Amino acid sequence: MIIGIQVTGIIFCFSMIYFAILHFKRREINLVEICVWLLVWIFALVAVLFPDILKTFARSFLFARLFDMMVVGAIIVVMVMTTRSYVGVRKIEKKLEELVRKAALNEVDIKNKK
Repeated sequence: MIIGIQVTGIIFCFSMIYFAILHFKRREINLVEICVWLLVWIFALVAVLFPDILKTFARSFLFARLFDMMVVGAIIVVMVMTTRSYVGVRKIEKKLEELVRKAALNEVDIKNKK
């Protein structure tokens, strides 16, 4: 029997799958990223539809409750995403700094030639 929170979860998962496909079609994310996001949302959909499967999985890893396992998993996912974002921002900062330095040096060279 599907309860209200499951309906909300199902609608949310399908919405996120739609948005992932939409971003892929707009070429805002690549093939690897779309595959990862589809796997994440399909896994979430299965977890919403069949929570008993996750309860068995949680017990096999010695979690007292399913919620505890979900919180630990969410923290791990957030840490990975934060680290990846930080590394990406640092790369962009370095590229921008290099670009600004080259532009400044070119401007100095042009002024010195005059």
